[in-house]
Parts: sequence; C-alpha cells; structure tokens
Amino acid sequence: MAKAKQTGAATRRGGMKMHPKAKRARKTARLMPIQDDPLKNPAFHRRILTFLNEAVTPEDLMFERSKVVHSEGGLGHQGNPIHEDNPDAMKMKRKMLMDRGTATRLLEFREREYPLGFRNLKEVLANRIFDLERFHHLFDILSDMFFGRWDTFPQPIPRRGPGGIDGVVHAALCRTGKVLFITADETTVLWDPNNTAPSTFEDPINQPHTMTDGYSQLCGHHVFLPDGQLLSVGGGGYGPNPAAHFGWRFEPGAKSWARSANSMSESKWYPTANILNDEKVLVTCGNTSGNMELYDIASDTFSTMTGDTKHFPNLYPGLHLLPNSVMVYSRTGWGSAGAGGFATADNTTSFFTFIGPASGIWTDIVTDTVNRAKGMSVLLYASTPPYLRIMVLGGVDNATNNTYQFLDTSVLSPLSAWSAPMAFPDGQHRSLCSAVLLPDGNVFVCGGIQSVNSPCALYNPMSDSWSAMAALPSIRDYHSVAILLPSGQVMVAGWQNTSIEIYSPPYLFGSPRPTLTSVPSLVHHGQTFIVESPDAPSIAKVVLVRPMAVTHQTDGEQRVLEMPLSHDPAHPTQLTLVAPHGGHPHAVAPKGYYMLFAVKFDGVPSEGKFVFLH
Repeated sequence: MAKAKQTGAATRRGGMKMHPKAKRARKTARLMPIQDDPLKNPAFHRRILTFLNEAVTPEDLMFERSKVVHSEGGLGHQGNPIHEDNPDAMKMKRKMLMDRGTATRLLEFREREYPLGFRNLKEVLANRIFDLERFHHLFDILSDMFFGRWDTFPQPIPRRGPGGIDGVVHAALCRTGKVLFITADETTVLWDPNNTAPSTFEDPINQPHTMTDGYSQLCGHHVFLPDGQLLSVGGGGYGPNPAAHFGWRFEPGAKSWARSANSMSESKWYPTANILNDEKVLVTCGNTSGNMELYDIASDTFSTMTGDTKHFPNLYPGLHLLPNSVMVYSRTGWGSAGAGGFATADNTTSFFTFIGPASGIWTDIVTDTVNRAKGMSVLLYASTPPYLRIMVLGGVDNATNNTYQFLDTSVLSPLSAWSAPMAFPDGQHRSLCSAVLLPDGNVFVCGGIQSVNSPCALYNPMSDSWSAMAALPSIRDYHSVAILLPSGQVMVAGWQNTSIEIYSPPYLFGSPRPTLTSVPSLVHHGQTFIVESPDAPSIAKVVLVRPMAVTHQTDGEQRVLEMPLSHDPAHPTQLTLVAPHGGHPHAVAPKGYYMLFAVKFDGVPSEGKFVFLH
C-alpha cells in the first residue's frame, strides 16, 4: 500500500473519529459524507476483515503491508533504496500495527472459533483481544485516505432511445464539464456530474439517428476537435451498417449535432479516431483492413490515405500519437464481444510514419509473445528518462492477462521491443479493464474482472509501484467506460447497468485541496502565463489533462502534460508557467481544450479548470 505520513486519528469504541484533514477536504471534493466507522462503511469493513482473515503468521498482523515495487518499467528505484532488492529496508519502513502477543492471540482465536474467517467485525470484538481504541494505525491504513472510495450517483441513466438495452457504451467529457453519453439504447444524452437531481440528464436538441442520412452513433469512435466539438465517425449500431460512412460533430455549447460535409470512402464499424495535429484527424480500421482516412477540420471533409498496408485482425486498434507525429499501434483491440473469449493474436507492434500530407509507411518492431487484444493502453509522459512510454494492461488470454508491459517510445526503430510481461501484484486477470490517467500522474486501473467488489489498483510511474485501491462494487468490463472528471474523481458506467459509480481517489481524503483563483481561458503554445492561487507556495506541479472520449477501452488521446513552473516569493500567490509547444504541428499537445490542475507537494490536486490551448 502507498505510504503517506500519518497523524494517528483518535478513536473510540465502535468506530473512529474522522481524520481532521479529511474533514477539511470533504467540502471541496463534493463527496458523500465520510463514513469513518467501519461498521457503517461496508467497503472499509470488508478491507479490515480481509486483512485479518488473510493473515497466516503473527507478522502478517503486526506490520502494514509494503507496496509492491517492480524492477522493470523504467523509472523504478531511481534514488530509492526501498525495493525488492533490499527487503530489509522495506521492513524497516513498515508501520507496526500491534504487538506479537496480540497478533498471536488474535490468530489463535480466529482459527479456534472462526476457521472459515471472521464474517463481521463484531465477531472480532467479541473476544477482548482486539480493542478498537488501541489500533488506530490499522484503521488509518485501511481507510478511504489510502484506498479512496466508490459512491453511486443518485440518479440512474434513463432509457430514451429506440433500443431496448440499458446503460451507456461511449462517454466523452465536454469543455462544459458535462459528459456526453452514447447510450446502449442507441441515442445520445448529456450528464451533469454536479447536478444530483433527475434533471442531471439532458437530451441534445437533435439526434443523429433522426436526421437526414443519420444513423446510430453506437459502435463508432470519437475525438475532440480543436474547437471543442466532438467528432464521431462510423458506428451504426450493434452490427456493421452501410449507412455509417459519415462524421458527426457535437457542439457542447449549442448541444447540437451536425453531419460532415462529405462521407468517408466506406462505412466503418468499430474504427479508431486520433487527432493528428491542429488540422487533421486520422480514422483507422472500421473493418479488419486499415483503410485509413483523413478528416480535414477546416473543410469538414474526408479523404483517403495512401501507404496503408497494415492489416488489423481486431477492430478498435489502440493507437497513440507521439510528439514527432508518428502513430504507434499498441496491439490492443476489440476481438469479440464480452470479456475473455477469443481474439486473434496480433503480437506485432508497428508505427506509422507520415512521408507526405496524405501518405505514410508502417514499420514493425520486434514481435512480442503476449496477445493484448481486449487490453487497454495509455501513453505516459515523464520529465525524466524514459520520457515517453506506452503502458499496456490485461488482454484476452487468461495465461497472460494478469500482466502489463511497457514500450519505450522515446526513440522507435525496428529493434525496439516491449518489456517482459510483469504480473499485477494482486494476481488478478483483467480482460477489458479501464485505465485512467490522474492529474497527480498516477494510473488508475479498474474493471475487467468478472466479479462484484473486484480489486482496483493504482500504478505510480515515478516509483514504479502499485497500490491496492477500493474495490469496484459492480462488474464493469464489456462496453464499460471510465473517465476523469474535473473534480479529480473518476466516473464509471457501462452496458446493461443503469448506475453511474464515482471513484474518489485517496488524494481527495488528504490535506485541503489547493484553490485556483485566476486561470486564463486562453493560452498559446509555448506562452509564458500566470495562474493565481493562495496556495502557490505548496504547489509542486501544474498539469494539462486532455479530456477523455472513450469506448471499448479505446482512447488514445489521454495525456497528462506537466508544464515548467516557477514561483517568486515576491509574488506569493502567483505561479508562472510555460504552455507546451513541441513545434508545429503540435503533436505533443494538439490545439484544443484541456483541464488545468495544480498539484501540491503531497499529491493533492485542485479542481480542474478548462483552458483553451491555441
């Protein structure tokens, strides 16, 4: 588990008093009331019982469990002696939770009276070996401050379309702070995360499936354009539809849809769309051939590419644009309906290099051994080497979908190769899991496990370590979506499930969140600009986060970009920043809307403010 400085919350019999920092954080995070009493917080209660029931030796109860650190992945152990090569140092850092005598008596009591394990904390308290008042450290490390918490949004997703299936399949965070859903009943609806009344759901003023040349947007793909509109391409419903050969633009301010000026060369079902630069969008696949097409933003028209020789055995190929405008195929893809099952192996990663405005060539790298179809991939930027990596998680093959890998894309060549597969520390097999980049730079992994209360995890790229997070109450795999909200929370929804679940990461239960009092609405690439915050001296970094637009575990647009920062004590409330540039055509940070987060030295972020990067 992740380590953080503890202040030792006071306790009382039957429950714990709320940590004072958590009290202050509650209002700014807009969270549900903190349930600090394990007898009133089921998830907290389950974590305590799991900790007590999994213990085999007294030492398992005496000390907190160390986070798992892997030796591969690129950034691990840089200046950090606490890793598996030095287990004694790891033991020294573990907090003591109880003495040996208490731990021994508690194990003996469990084995004698409850050989199948404690079922309720009241059974533990029935024997006076275990007194809540004495074990505040144990409750601290199992609390929401370390694991985060899931809450169910109070309003279910309505059924408003012509179809007969509940839930959503696509989600995109608009610049207005509202989320556009493409629903399982084949319509579109807006959701306001800040409105808990039934009016939280709102219909756009028109719908693509009712317009001229229209059709269902279900099973297409989408990407945000520089002006904040969402471009949706292909789709057509639950099977290939010959009518699905247009692009449709959603304007969040007007809440309206409009068709593209022309059509693509063919209909596309399960394609992948990626922003290329300030002027173009690349549309790939939509069948098992590549059949790349370019969408020109200024003219609202499509044209075909040349040099597209890549065959994709699986739809929705995972593609990521690098700062040098090279597109990398991560080997992820759809494969077949449902978690697990079958998907044709495609173990060769390739990268596409543009050699002209509408032409390019594919180059293969070293073939890997793991089938990553039905996995998810994310692009990780870093300020220290390796500067750029693709992380791929899970997959279809039960022999290997309990692993993840990295590809260093700082420099690509035919000799580039993926790292060896590394096992998830929790041992879980994940098929169709979701991965969300958080403003503090960590990767939140949820879903993809076919059971309720399934384990979630947090990967820290800087320490190369994993931490267990609060269990996901619902099953979320096929047709599920997870996106970062401006609040710093993660929303999860999905097919055949009308509930929206909101995950509040541990950083929302720590110290008070920093406040941003002045943020410019427009900044230019490479511009030096100022944001105002009364908490400026405590800010460690400021990041731009590209809003997500995800379906079928496919969103190659996720980016968390840290900006150079300086703070002059002569201007105590000001932070001076430099917007990302990277040179034209701005593949590092394509023109468009981003969320700006300020992150304190303890990892606690502000709420996100939308900024237009031009």
